[in-house]
Amino acid sequence: MKIFQQLKYVLVAIFASATMALVGSSAVSAADVPEYRLQVSPAREDIGDLKPGESYTGTFKVQNTGSKAFDFKVSVTPYSVADQYYSTNEASNQYTDIVNWVKFSQESGHVDPNGEVEITYTVTVPADVPAGGQYALLTAELVNQSGSTDGSGLTTINRVGMILYSNVQGNTRKTGSIIENKVPSFLFNPPVSATSIVENTGNTHTNAKYVLQVYPLFGDEEVYTNEENPTTLTILPETQRFNTITWPNAPHLGIFRVKQTVTIFDKTSVTEKVVFLCPIWFLFIVLALIFCAIFWIVTRIRARKQDRR
Repeated sequence: MKIFQQLKYVLVAIFASATMALVGSSAVSAADVPEYRLQVSPAREDIGDLKPGESYTGTFKVQNTGSKAFDFKVSVTPYSVADQYYSTNEASNQYTDIVNWVKFSQESGHVDPNGEVEITYTVTVPADVPAGGQYALLTAELVNQSGSTDGSGLTTINRVGMILYSNVQGNTRKTGSIIENKVPSFLFNPPVSATSIVENTGNTHTNAKYVLQVYPLFGDEEVYTNEENPTTLTILPETQRFNTITWPNAPHLGIFRVKQTVTIFDKTSVTEKVVFLCPIWFLFIVLALIFCAIFWIVTRIRARKQDRR
């Protein structure tokens, strides 16, 4: 009987510990939710071709995923990039005139926790604008609150945005080039990565496509490929974009044939190289073995010469 009583006490203790752990976990999880967290949905929208003299109407949602209600305001800013790594900025250029064409159904609002407000925007295109891409950032910003956000879309302090891609119909120019397509020949550590730089020399945006294929040194059966789901990146007009594509689960040691195919508009570049994956410690071991072999051979030769004397 004493054994059963002791077993009962042990079971009760285990149950109590598990209950406390669950309660503690729930408390931590609840504490992880910030008071103010703002996001917009979707994070990007391509509204396609716009006709001069006509209007387009669309919507996006301002969402509250925090624990407290807040007020917000919406606005529109230019969307452009500063360098080939696509660091975004709000500099105006010929491709951001759409900022002056956007009007909102409301410029401010209030949203409760786990709630959302749908905002309607209208783009009215002037009749005399030139053809080509137009880009803006439709933003939502907290009013009189502090802290940062981590919602979808582009994020700054208390502000998130939806990237708006569009194109004014007319005489568009769709041209581009592939400036760089590189695969390394030797790597000390995984992952295996290939890099590229593409340039959009046209006046409308496009998607560049990146395919990475990895084969054994001898054989045509793919070890890795993203061919069925290639990486695609949007390239803005008159910009260059750097990209790295990676084989994520590469081994630490091996010899492979790696091929990268990059496409923009009607231009395609293919680079294939034999890639050596060799940890630096393994390289030191090989070099040490080679040194020992050379030392042994030299020693043997000298010993034979001395024996002949």
